[in-house]
Amino acid sequence: MHEIAGTIFHRWYVTIFGVAFLFFAVRHLGLRKTLLYGVLAFGVGALFENLSVHTGFPYTTYTFNPALRGKELWIVDVPLFVPLSYTFMGYFAFAAGRLLASGPWRMRAPYWWMEFLLGWMLGVWALWVVDPGSRLGDQFYLGDVFHYRGPGFWFGLPLQSQIGFGLTALILLSLLFVLTRGEPDRDVKGGLVRHPHFSALLTWHVQVFHIAVIAIAVGADAIGGSAFLIWFPAAAITAVYWAAISPRALARARAQVREAAGSVEGDGQVDEPAHEARPEPLGLSR
Repeated sequence: MHEIAGTIFHRWYVTIFGVAFLFFAVRHLGLRKTLLYGVLAFGVGALFENLSVHTGFPYTTYTFNPALRGKELWIVDVPLFVPLSYTFMGYFAFAAGRLLASGPWRMRAPYWWMEFLLGWMLGVWALWVVDPGSRLGDQFYLGDVFHYRGPGFWFGLPLQSQIGFGLTALILLSLLFVLTRGEPDRDVKGGLVRHPHFSALLTWHVQVFHIAVIAIAVGADAIGGSAFLIWFPAAAITAVYWAAISPRALARARAQVREAAGSVEGDGQVDEPAHEARPEPLGLSR
């Protein structure tokens, strides 16, 4: 009971994000698909984390703090909360990526790969902030959790660890795309805040930026600052893209097409393009 309480209450942030994941995912996927995805994502996390601890694949070699044994639940040589995190990190990236690709007024993007690519970007981006921030856990509520064997280019994290999680994110997103294949597109009335995936996008931001703010608070300005520096250009690009596909922009474009078509019909002929016009020879004009 002590270890169960330690996992639930000591890792309260995992509990909160986990409950949010269950709430959003059940509304979106239904209970059966949510449980299926949750079991598979947890299994992938437990397998890959333990493989890395013992073989260095796929995240390079690292160890978890042995002092945590007896204080919370473990699965082999990994604290239970770590693979549990895979479930909500994968889903939040998936749902938020769909919203970024589709825009606030639709449920689906024109092409599935647009959703997949942006979901993958968000999944990897989250780890690029959360993982180096977690290395400072002994300075805030996370505590001393893990240690990599060697230094790395990204705030002490080896390149292989980032490549490995990129592979893991592909697997988690693929699971979710298979489970939601054939999900129809439809209009969303009310814009961004009423979009079914807005809550996932908001929670993704909380998941990433609370670590960034904590990093700045404990003196790791480079880690926290990098999260915001990455966010600003991405947010600007998203704002421009959403403005271009907004109902107002599309209605204006349709109106311009109708106006151009009406002008052509009214003239009774199509004007010859300027670059194809043939000027009369000099001195022969009438």
